[in-house]
Amino acid sequence: MASLDPKFHEETVSIHKEHEELVAQLDQMDAALEQIVCYSEIFTDLATANQAPSRGKWMAEWLPRHYEHEETTVLETIAKMSPELASFAREMKRQHNEMRVRLENFRDSMEHLSETTDLEDAVNQIKKDGTNLTRMMRLHMAAEEKKFASLEN
Repeated sequence: MASLDPKFHEETVSIHKEHEELVAQLDQMDAALEQIVCYSEIFTDLATANQAPSRGKWMAEWLPRHYEHEETTVLETIAKMSPELASFAREMKRQHNEMRVRLENFRDSMEHLSETTDLEDAVNQIKKDGTNLTRMMRLHMAAEEKKFASLEN
C-alpha cells in the first residue's frame, strides 16, 4: 500500500468540517420536512414548508464544490493506495453523482408542487424523497469518515 500524502490529514480535517456543515443543513432539512403538513390542500405553515426548498437550494449550490474538493484530494489520494481503496473511491464518486440527481429531482418536485392535482400525495412523496435523500447523504458521509479515520490510524 502506498504511503499517505503529507497533506492527507489536513484534507481529511477539511472534509470533516465540510461534513459537519452539511449535517447541520441536513438537520434543518429533516426538521422542515417533518413540519410540512397538508390539510384540504392548504399548507398549515408556509414559512416552514419553504425551509425545505431553501435547504435544497443551499445544498445544490454547495455540494458540487464539496464533491470536487473531496474527489480531487482525499479520494484521489486513497485511490492510488490499493485496488480496494480505488474501488471505494469509485463508489463514493458514483454516490456523489446519484445524490446530485436525487437532489435535483427533489428540488424540481418542490418547485412544481403548486402545479400538482393531488397536493396531499405530492407532499407525502416530497417528504419521503427528501428524507431518503438526507438519509443517503448521512450514510455516505459516515462511510467516508470511517474509511478516512481507518487510514489515519
